Amino acid sequence: MKKLLTILGSVGLIATTSAAVIACGDKTQQKAPDKKDENKPAEEKKEEKTEETKKEEDKTQPDFSTIENKVLANFEPNENNIVEQSKIKKELVEKLKVKESELQSLEIDYEKKTGSVVIPKFSKKLDFKFTTIYDLGEIESENKNGTAVTSQLKIKEALAKKLKTETKNIQGLNVNYNNNTGTAYGPKSSNLLEFKFSVKNSSPKQS
Repeated sequence: MKKLLTILGSVGLIATTSAAVIACGDKTQQKAPDKKDENKPAEEKKEEKTEETKKEEDKTQPDFSTIENKVLANFEPNENNIVEQSKIKKELVEKLKVKESELQSLEIDYEKKTGSVVIPKFSKKLDFKFTTIYDLGEIESENKNGTAVTSQLKIKEALAKKLKTETKNIQGLNVNYNNNTGTAYGPKSSNLLEFKFSVKNSSPKQS
């Protein structure tokens, strides 16, 4: 009887040990898929982050169509008929909404009034145009026989004031009264100057 109890005890111990082993095996099998599930969201998040980064880069890319082969702006020259490159670069920064340091290899042809600039960040080279027209503002007209006339002398005086010189130094004045524009030569540059003005009608004289 004692021997039988000992045998049964041994069988019970074996059964218990086997159950424990099976239980541990079940736990190991359950943990494996959990580890895969943890890795999967991390990979998906990485892909989502890449897509978001790409979208942000697309948003920050300037609208090159506003500059490329277009007239950038009118830059009124100084009294020496020179437009500083810093003014052109400032306009490019404002139009493209980029940092000044991102603009490289700025080239200006003042005779043809064209330019180009490279933006390495976007691997882009832009060509553009610009104008250099002096704005003389309002010039009062004279009333001659009921007709408003803007004298060339007043136009020359306004241009001389802009150039900080005397009227005698303004040569080859040519005025287009149809669109209130004109050209002339100044004392400090051999290049033809362009200008525009608006007409201020004078009040008729009281008799």
